[in-house]
Amino acid sequence: MLNKKRISKDFSNAADTYDAAAIVQQEICDRALERLQMLKLEPSTILDIGSGTGKSVRGLQTQFPKSHVIASDVAMSMLMYLNQMQASLQHKASIVCCDAEKLSIKDESVDLIFSTSTFQWCEDLNLVFTECLRILKPDGVLVFTSFGPDTLKELRQSWACVDQQDHVHQFIDMHHIGDLLLANNYTDPVVDMELITIEYQYVRQLLKDLKDTGSRSKFDIEEDNFSSGLMGKNKFQQFEVAYESHRQKNGLLPASYEIIYGYARKLSLTNDKTPASEVRIPISQIK
Repeated sequence: MLNKKRISKDFSNAADTYDAAAIVQQEICDRALERLQMLKLEPSTILDIGSGTGKSVRGLQTQFPKSHVIASDVAMSMLMYLNQMQASLQHKASIVCCDAEKLSIKDESVDLIFSTSTFQWCEDLNLVFTECLRILKPDGVLVFTSFGPDTLKELRQSWACVDQQDHVHQFIDMHHIGDLLLANNYTDPVVDMELITIEYQYVRQLLKDLKDTGSRSKFDIEEDNFSSGLMGKNKFQQFEVAYESHRQKNGLLPASYEIIYGYARKLSLTNDKTPASEVRIPISQIK
C-alpha cells in the first residue's frame, strides 16, 4: 500500500533539487520523446502526467508547437516551479494538480497522453489506464514509461542483508502492464523494455539522488533515520558493506534501472473493420 500523502510531500520537497539529481528521469524523457517522433502525430491537446519541473512539457511544446499542452502532477510545488520557468513564454502550458488515478480532465478531450517515470508511483495502475481511456478522444494515443522489477535491484538486495523491511519500491512486470492495457480495451498495445545503469563512487551518492528527486521508498513505514542511535548506524554500515559486493571492476557501484516503454491507442468508434464487400444492416431496420 502506497502512502499518497508521503508521495506528494516527497516530490514537493524535491522541487528545487530535482533537475540536478534526475539523471535517469531526464534520459528516459529524452528517449520517450524520440520514440514519439516516429508516430507522426498531430495532436490538438496533449496531457502530460507527472510533469515535474517541466522537462517533458518543454519537449512536447518543441515537438508540437501548435498543440495545447496540459501539465499535471500530484506535487503542487513542482507545478509552481514549472509555472515560474514558463513565465516568459508566449504559449504556456495549462497546469492541473491532480492524481493520475483521478484525473481532473473531462471525457474524450485529449489526443495524446504522455507520461514518463510516473506510473510506478500509482497504487492502482488499472485505474490509471481506465482514467486515461476515459479522457482520450477516439483514436487518441497513450505513450508512457515506467520502471520494471529489476530497477534498483542492487539496493534491494543490499537491504535484504540487513532486515526484512521494504526499503525499495516493488515495480510491476512489463507483461502485467501489457495485460492491463488489453484488459482495458486499448488497441495495438506495444510494451518493451531496456536496462540503464548509473554508476556511483559511493552508495550515499545514490541515496542522495533518490532523496533529491523525491524517489525514496513510498511505503507507509517510518522513515529510516540512520543519523542517530547505535542500532541505526550499525544497520546502515551493514547496508554499505552489503552494497560493496556489487562494486565493478572499474571501481564503481552500479544502480540498475529497468525502463518499460508503453504505447496504446483508443479504438475509434467509427473504425469499422467490416470488409468493403459487406454491408451491415441493424436488425431494428429490417421490416
